[in-house]
Amino acid sequence: MKKFLFILIISFPAFLFAVKFSLTYENSLYNGIKYFSNTFIPEFSYTNNNFSFIASMKLSNDGKFLPFYPQFYGDYYIKIKNAGIVITQNNLKIKFGNFENYDVIDSPYSLFISSLGHSKPEVSIKYEDSNFLYESRYILVTYNKNGFIDKGVNLKYYAIKIHNFTFGFEEAAVYVHRIFDFEYFSNPLPNFFIQIYRINSIYGNSFNDNSLMGGFAKYKSKYYNLYGQILIDDFNANRFFNPEHNTVDKIAWSFGSTLMFKKINLKLFHAGATKYTYQPSSVDESSNAFYYGYTYYNTLELNNFPIDYQDIYIGYKYGENNLAFMVEAEYIDKIKLNTAVELVISGTKSPINPWTDKDTFNPNFNLLNEPKLEKSVFLYFSVLKKFDIISLGFNSKIGKIFNVLKKVDANDANGLPYFAPSNEQKNILELSVLFKIEI
Repeated sequence: MKKFLFILIISFPAFLFAVKFSLTYENSLYNGIKYFSNTFIPEFSYTNNNFSFIASMKLSNDGKFLPFYPQFYGDYYIKIKNAGIVITQNNLKIKFGNFENYDVIDSPYSLFISSLGHSKPEVSIKYEDSNFLYESRYILVTYNKNGFIDKGVNLKYYAIKIHNFTFGFEEAAVYVHRIFDFEYFSNPLPNFFIQIYRINSIYGNSFNDNSLMGGFAKYKSKYYNLYGQILIDDFNANRFFNPEHNTVDKIAWSFGSTLMFKKINLKLFHAGATKYTYQPSSVDESSNAFYYGYTYYNTLELNNFPIDYQDIYIGYKYGENNLAFMVEAEYIDKIKLNTAVELVISGTKSPINPWTDKDTFNPNFNLLNEPKLEKSVFLYFSVLKKFDIISLGFNSKIGKIFNVLKKVDANDANGLPYFAPSNEQKNILELSVLFKIEI
């Protein structure tokens, strides 16, 4: 009873102030963790001219996160979905609040920002016209509390548009011991040069930040779309100027295409990442190197509650040391149908331990060069039908995982756990029904 009273209280302002309101209810018959869980997503918003206000959150007992107030709300937890303010003026958009984050590349395998759309506090300035595209986005990762540290990320991308083509440069800076870095956010120079410039004493400090860089290209026509994206962590010129010096390749890539017919879209996606790509890159505790991985957390569990590794990565959801392939078909008419088949092959990985289970890296290119690998096959199917202000839907995921990745303790100097393929197999079955009302 209390949870329904809670939903009623937070939705009341929608009627009081005449803003748009929606409530999504999803009943998960089984999600791989528990049977018959409930998820409520209330959302209300207001838009007038160049100003938009939005507030939405998720209340769920699906077992994926710790309950937030068990003595009053049982096994339910709260996660913010989108809550903030958006200001638009001609070609300029400014956002600040707690929003779901997505990449400039719309793909299930986007590299710089996870396609899972994790919500985090952010500030964003974006400009786009027919010739140019630029965004500078700040994301708050963690505060210095409960075993975490002050940590932030700044994402930037620049792109030029030539007819149907878009070519862009994309990058991210990861820093700790400060919540926000104004220069990364405001300075349009690439983050790599900003970092190198202020390593000297002009700022009275030496920042040991982590820089990731890459690029993307998109082609859009009436009948098909193409895209490509690449990410490189800590670009090392020794590969070209001093090839005898040991280096390690920390690279991720993603490609995709969409064929568009009258009511059907056919999509093909592929991505991969070498070993170590999103991990921290040192064992030097004095430099707090453990915190510089491209991750939201520096732990694999919270209060003894395990975190799915896909929820840990800021970037590509499958992290490092894997290959992924997906074929998808989408039918859009009075009813929306979507089905997809996915294959994912993964080796050892660790979002928190530099070099996984060793005190240093294996040089050069490392990808799935292990005797045992996790192999996953998934089949997705969803249907959505809208009836005026009401929408009904069904979602499913069926599959099997061979040699499931399991958390193991490392025997290296760090002693931090990592994920490694096991001898276990796992059947995947996720089924849910959805109801949404919009007023």
